[in-house]
Amino acid sequence: MKRIVVDWGSSNFRAYRFGVEGALIERHQAEAGILTVRDGAFEDALEREIGHWLDPETEILLSGMITSRNGWVETPYLEPPASLSGLATRAVARPARTGARLLFLPGVCNRAPQPDVMRGEEIQVFGAVSPTEDALVVLPGTHSKWVSVRAGAIAGFSTFLTGEMFALLCQHSIIGRLIPPGAAGASNGAFLEGVKLGFSGNPRGLLNDVFTARAGALLGDFMPTEIAERLSGILIGHEIRAGFESAIMPGLTPLLVGEAALIARYAVAFSALGLASAKGPDHAAVEGFRKLGALGASHA
Repeated sequence: MKRIVVDWGSSNFRAYRFGVEGALIERHQAEAGILTVRDGAFEDALEREIGHWLDPETEILLSGMITSRNGWVETPYLEPPASLSGLATRAVARPARTGARLLFLPGVCNRAPQPDVMRGEEIQVFGAVSPTEDALVVLPGTHSKWVSVRAGAIAGFSTFLTGEMFALLCQHSIIGRLIPPGAAGASNGAFLEGVKLGFSGNPRGLLNDVFTARAGALLGDFMPTEIAERLSGILIGHEIRAGFESAIMPGLTPLLVGEAALIARYAVAFSALGLASAKGPDHAAVEGFRKLGALGASHA
């Protein structure tokens, strides 16, 4: 049985074709996320992107937002402890008109101590850790994830809207109106000051810390060109503090997984706080898909 793994998110479509022995043969990527698909024509979109890969001897494992309420087939969430084989076992099967077998993978959820969900990031986690490893995996991004892994399975996680909040504050708030065009990235010192403020545990909280990025500029404590970097640092500092507080297993060094520039930014923040961090594998998602593709058909 030939196997294809598809990571189909809101903005992007990524597909990986694996051989019988689990080796990656071919990959395909396009800006064809589920938000670009009209009138629920997901099967048309799939055939448009990788139709030349499909035949009755093909099994396609689909993950990401394609399995969400806004996607093709909504799948239930898998609760911790969530393993890679558990994802495959809980997949929802559907036939494709090409004769291929479609397997829609579940996401992962927390119900306690607070509700939380992920769809797609779990593949990166499994690609970054070994089957028996304990780890604290940090996936920076629009919705950053701090994932506790016990013996190779996801034991719990917390999501932080760090990237989305930064964009909202810069683009749609009164604070952002003071930011000159092209000012992002202008001051590493301002970023580090923001990180330390966010991590410090100011009793007035995040919302007060955020407003200081406007007040300080108005009072001349720093230049408006520093606002964006200061905001970024404040949000990341708060995330790091809360991420450690929410981790299930204390004492683990955070493993940073994701896009290179973001990983480097978080590494700088950890270092400024005197905290250790480690860089995860460059292609954690691909490795996770390889592991998933290597699972026997009996798992799904």
